[in-house]
Amino acid sequence: MVYGLTESTGIAATTPPNDPDGIYGHVGKLASNMEAKVVDVETGICLPPNKSGELLLRGPCIMSGYLKNREATTSALDVDQWLHTGDLVFFDCNGYLFVLDRIKELIKYRGLQVTVLTYFVA
Repeated sequence: MVYGLTESTGIAATTPPNDPDGIYGHVGKLASNMEAKVVDVETGICLPPNKSGELLLRGPCIMSGYLKNREATTSALDVDQWLHTGDLVFFDCNGYLFVLDRIKELIKYRGLQVTVLTYFVA
């Protein structure tokens, strides 16, 4: 499994080859060149492992902004260059990333707005 988004310009998390832990439902561990934190959606306070909140990413491959769209850039990147992904996630105590939902219910795919419907099969 992998996790990434256009704004990260690459993989932000991936499952290591021959992953020994056998944990299901995760998208892997953070890529070596990335920083991440999970923050409370309401307060922006950093959360500990196993607490869900918005995923923020920072690293050398994070975009510098949206072309000719300062407003969108300002809403996506904060002053410390953390990318606000809009994804509701948590990291477990072993560093595995679990994606739970989208905070924003619309994403763009090939220029079209698509409503995200999330469900999990046990």
